[in-house]
Order: sequence, then C-alpha cells, then structure tokens
Amino acid sequence: MRLLISLFLFVTVLFGVELELDKNYAGPKKLTVSQLGVNMGLPHRWEAIAKEGEGLVLFQQETQDTMVLRSKSLNISEAIAYLNEPHYLKNSVKVFPQERIVKLNSRIYRRAYSSNGGQDRPSVLIYVILGPQERAVVMKVQYAGKNDSAIKATTMNIAQALSFTPTKQLKSSIQNLEARLEGAHIAYVKRDGAYDDKRELWLCSNRRYLLQEERTVAGGMSRVHEQKYGKWSVENEQLVLQGDDGLDRLIDVKFQDNALIFDGHRSYELKNHQCK
Repeated sequence: MRLLISLFLFVTVLFGVELELDKNYAGPKKLTVSQLGVNMGLPHRWEAIAKEGEGLVLFQQETQDTMVLRSKSLNISEAIAYLNEPHYLKNSVKVFPQERIVKLNSRIYRRAYSSNGGQDRPSVLIYVILGPQERAVVMKVQYAGKNDSAIKATTMNIAQALSFTPTKQLKSSIQNLEARLEGAHIAYVKRDGAYDDKRELWLCSNRRYLLQEERTVAGGMSRVHEQKYGKWSVENEQLVLQGDDGLDRLIDVKFQDNALIFDGHRSYELKNHQCK
C-alpha cells in the first residue's frame, strides 16, 4: 500500500494535476492543462482557474496582477507579426507595442506594451512560447509597474518551464474547428429586437476574412450594408476577428447537430466564390 501511495505521488509530481474547468488551484503546483496542450508550473502565492472560452487565468489575491494563457497556431514569422500588432486586454483596454521584441531563446519571445492613459495605467507583457507542429501558447501579463522585476522573473520561469504535451494528448476541438472554418462561406441571421441583422462571413485559407453586414437603422426605415476586412483565428471555441480598422470581435462557435452555431444562432454554409 505504501508503495502504491509513493508511486501515485511520483506520477503527480512528474506529470502534474489535470486541471479542470471552473476550479481554483493554488501554487506551488505542477499542472497538466489539456486546453492548452501543456504541462506547466503554478508559482507560489499564485492561483489558477480555467473558464470555457477565456483560457487559463493566473492571479494573486493581494494584487491586481494577472496572466492569461491561450493556445494558438503560430510559426516563428507569425509569432513576430503577432507581437507587432496592438492587442486587447480582458477589460477591453487596447495596448500598443513598445520597445523591441526580446528573443529569450529559440522558442520564447516577449514584448512590452502600453495603453493610453495616465500614470496608473497597467504595465503589459506578452509572451509567445512556441512548440512543435506550429503549436504555441500566448501569455498576456497585466501588472502594476512597481512589480516589474518580480513579474518578469516569475513569467520567465513559467515560460521556460512550460512543456508541450504529445499531440495525442492534445484535445482536438480547436484543430477540428479551424479545419471546418478554413475556406468557409457562412451566413447567419442575428435577431436585434424586432429586426433581423444578416451577416455573411468568408474565412479564407490565408487567414484573411471578409464580413458583410446588413443592419436595420432608423427604426426599421432603412438598411445599412457594411463590409469589413481583417485576420481570423480560433482560440478556445471562439472565432477571433482582428479587423483592419483596429476593432476585434469574438464570436462563440459550437458544433450542434452537425451545424455551426454562431453566438447562439444556427449558421448556413454556402459555396465560397470569394477565396479559398
């Protein structure tokens, strides 16, 4: 019996505790995070919780410092392009690249960002940790500037110790969703009060998109047609539309009865004559 307990403790330390959604974990602890396809360490005095569609959130009770980790599909050139773009934090604050991209090693890149605002604006770091087969984890860190040294040391330790699980252990829902959406032409109608708003979306294989919207205005007296362009990606069962106009849009996407459900509305898949 004692041997079995020792073996169980050894396996827990080696592979980590399998993280469950909506459950708090307190560090220090080694976690296996299937949503990200990684094993990682949770530092002392930090807590972690994963929520559907929100990624893995690390936080401290006594500070406002947070880290949000999400999985992405990126190669080196795509990672550099990603770090050159403005980004949004969870509270919808837009942050812009500052300084230069820091190459910490062949698979870890980091850049500092800042937002418009006064002296109390948060400091921001974004890490890209590259893995095999163009798998990657993006870590967005928001923290008080006075904690700069401690945060940089902690996040460096997390990034360096993070390891990707074998592909067979990675949940395939994100890859399946990406494959289903790539090259798709999708139409759906969203109810807005007494009026229906029609949306058509073309998702090209080069990760560009075209969005056409037909909306009712002036109390139903007229219709407005708009076209929007940008880049698309999939993160945690959400379609992320990064618009060329600087606006980002998150759309919840689910499979139901062999159909794609966009923001709770059934979609219709049409032939794509715009792009591949």
